[in-house]
Amino acid sequence: MARLYPLICLLTGFTLALAACTRPAPVAVASADDCELIAVSSNGWHTNFYLPASAFPGDGPLRAAFPDARWFSIGWGDAGAYVDGVNPLNSIAAIAWPTRSVVHVAALGRDPREAYLSEYRDVALSGEALAIIVEGLEAELVLDEAGAPRLVADGLDARGSAFLAGRSTYHAFQSCNVWTAARLREAGLDVGWTGAHLLPASLLNRLERTAPSRCPPPGKETR
Repeated sequence: MARLYPLICLLTGFTLALAACTRPAPVAVASADDCELIAVSSNGWHTNFYLPASAFPGDGPLRAAFPDARWFSIGWGDAGAYVDGVNPLNSIAAIAWPTRSVVHVAALGRDPREAYLSEYRDVALSGEALAIIVEGLEAELVLDEAGAPRLVADGLDARGSAFLAGRSTYHAFQSCNVWTAARLREAGLDVGWTGAHLLPASLLNRLERTAPSRCPPPGKETR
């Protein structure tokens, strides 16, 4: 095993370098005729997606669980720290070894940009890119035999929210912000190497540089 260690390190470094240099697919590019606006928010430690409920399939698990929602604020994180709050025990556990995850979903009647006092970045993207993000978010949910999300605990917003069981594991190399960046990258957005975004400021700054915040006027495309 000791002899294999240098090789493992080399392969790991090569994989990370390749991921950093690989450009995302161009599906995220919006046009005047095909443009959707979403936002990625930050409370200083944690990122969330702000997405219109209309982007989710009507027969999907989130619309079924929150039929009156007009907007969703969606975040992902460690099941212990996210639900119970950060403390020394769950902080060490989340870093030391893989832990269970949860998806926090807040169902709102108005735009989260108006409902929450959080920093955010608007992102203009194509309908196809938005569909990829939505598909990735719903694929993260653990569903019961009836196809409903598995409730873990009540959420942080008393107006209507819940912690739902997640499929992925939380660990030192997959924090909440890295996970958010990965969902954006899957949709073709240029976020660089997802592992670099340990703090939300890194991801929001990258989006500010690479992602348009407005839909283009007729006859033009975003770059």
